[in-house]
Amino acid sequence: MWEGRLGGLFGRNRRRTAELAGIEAEITAFGTAVDEHAFAPGQPGATDGMRADLARALDAYDEAKRAFTGDRDRADALDVLRALDEGRHALACLDARLAGAPLPARLPRCFFDPRHGPSTTEVVWSPAEGAARRIAVCAADAVRLADGRSPMAPPSRTPAAVRTRNALPPAPRGDRAGRETAGAGPGLSTPRIVLPVVGEPAVLVFRTEHPTRVTLGFDAPKKHGPPMTYALTGGPDPVVALVPLVRSGNRSVVRFSVDFPQHDHSPWHARSEPLDTVPVFDDSVHGHGYGLLHYTGEPGPAVLRHRGRGPVQLQALDGDLAEGTAVAATKGDGAAAFVWPGPGFYQVRSRGAWALARR
Repeated sequence: MWEGRLGGLFGRNRRRTAELAGIEAEITAFGTAVDEHAFAPGQPGATDGMRADLARALDAYDEAKRAFTGDRDRADALDVLRALDEGRHALACLDARLAGAPLPARLPRCFFDPRHGPSTTEVVWSPAEGAARRIAVCAADAVRLADGRSPMAPPSRTPAAVRTRNALPPAPRGDRAGRETAGAGPGLSTPRIVLPVVGEPAVLVFRTEHPTRVTLGFDAPKKHGPPMTYALTGGPDPVVALVPLVRSGNRSVVRFSVDFPQHDHSPWHARSEPLDTVPVFDDSVHGHGYGLLHYTGEPGPAVLRHRGRGPVQLQALDGDLAEGTAVAATKGDGAAAFVWPGPGFYQVRSRGAWALARR
């Protein structure tokens, strides 16, 4: 009897130690994002709004550290996550101001469990024996509800940063079987995923559970040249990216590699979707890091703006969704005028904040 009680106590202690390690990893990742952000309060063109966003991010970082270190025996992961949410939204607002784009809306954490992370969309949901209502949910629960499945069960108290492969969601069922995959852990893995339609181009929807950097690699069809790689980052937020799955004959399965930097990995989820998943715009759009876009406007003058380190390039994609010609490019904090060739699919390759707008 005592052995059983002691085993349970030790198990709880191990889970608590793992939870604290994961919370600390979340705080460290956000602190790094703030420290490495390209914005400086005294730089030319800096506004009071930009400086206020940076101050809000720094205050959120300090609040998260206080919530974690004030009493480690009673540290609450939700208090830390709420502070980090505030800080990530502040940095997203700063990126939008730098890119000359509208400020992002802020949704609450997932309705079904705050530990699922920030909401990404609103859906209409009816509880058992209750009236329908509009709620804000995380990306994973939005997909499950759209498929007619129940929301994710409340997660264990082990945070995303330290979950193992055994803690990942169950395999999908129904017509989505094979179109979803997931993984966790450092280093390189090579999953496979089924295309929605055989012999047609598609989109890979790739998400991580916490902020990180990741590189996806694909073997390109011979006629499209060397293998294609996509360096993805969400800045202070988890990675959420759409990546083209190039048409290649009548293939039905695509293999791709997932490579995280050392000591900077995350559990991840991916699924294949038809092309209508790609966001449509005809006037302006903005983002951070890599972006896949569907332009429906007319040919004409436009401008690409960028804030951050390194180069940025806008590329047109061909009918197979393979890389085509470069339409515009600049680097650092800059802007490039160009002419839209016309409607079609385009991709932005960048590590910073960017915005596209017709003139």
